[in-house]
Amino acid sequence: MKLRRVFPLIIAFVLVPAALMLTVGILILVFGSAARDFLFGTLIVALVATTVLGTAATLAVLNREARLAKLQTDFVNKVSHDLRTPLTSIRMFVETLQMGRLRDDPARQGEALAIIAEEVARLSTLISRLLDWARMEAGRRTYSFEACDVEAVVEEALSALDAQLLHHPAEVIRDVPDGLPRVRADRGAVGDALLNLLQNAHKYTGPDKKITVSARTAGPNVLLTVTDNGPGIPVPDQKRIFEKFYRAKDPLFRSIEGSGLGLSIVKHIAQAHGGSVTVQSQPGHGAAFTIALPAAQEEPKQP
Repeated sequence: MKLRRVFPLIIAFVLVPAALMLTVGILILVFGSAARDFLFGTLIVALVATTVLGTAATLAVLNREARLAKLQTDFVNKVSHDLRTPLTSIRMFVETLQMGRLRDDPARQGEALAIIAEEVARLSTLISRLLDWARMEAGRRTYSFEACDVEAVVEEALSALDAQLLHHPAEVIRDVPDGLPRVRADRGAVGDALLNLLQNAHKYTGPDKKITVSARTAGPNVLLTVTDNGPGIPVPDQKRIFEKFYRAKDPLFRSIEGSGLGLSIVKHIAQAHGGSVTVQSQPGHGAAFTIALPAAQEEPKQP
């Protein structure tokens, strides 16, 4: 049932009776003379106030659940499409190779195999993301914390991005100074979060892609920032892009493949490490996502 269909029922069965009861309560308070009348009037007004507040709280919960249900439906539809598209491409090229249509054209065979490999990688990424999200939702995602070198984490994430850069080149700038403190983190999880931000930066920028990954200290934290030269993120969307299933309403972003889970996973990983993730962006001037992680407490050296 859509939420707007509930409003007439609330007006008919809650607000109108509440208004009548409130009127009676006020009349008793104004014209009543005995202490009993004053007590009854006070009780009626309190009952009406409780009813109105309870109705408002119920409506807020219903609105939240309706919005979440819509996001979940959109998510299922989008994931189904994202799974179907690469599977269709894989099946088509496999059938073409099986029928021997490219037997005498090694170059075309290589192109077909490259496309199959790329589509398999897309499927693998999507499925891994879904599994990660499911484990996080169930509270089964575990982390193995250790003192990690920030430079090594950045290098691993950049190496994982290389496969994507082979097909769609981009200028990637690395800005990681020497001497940064280590972070207490699950190296694989932080690497996945950083790779997620790099892939988003690559995906949402135009043909002239420029991505910068940088690291610096800020008080007790180490900040990992991924900056791009894309179209930027509208201000209303910046408040919600870390919610699960949410995708920006801008048609430019809607036309780009995505599950709406990536940034939610990044947020979960950052918070599990005692850190946070934030975004700074102005429409038309790119975006900068920053993961803040607490620096590891270095053990004192033995004399």
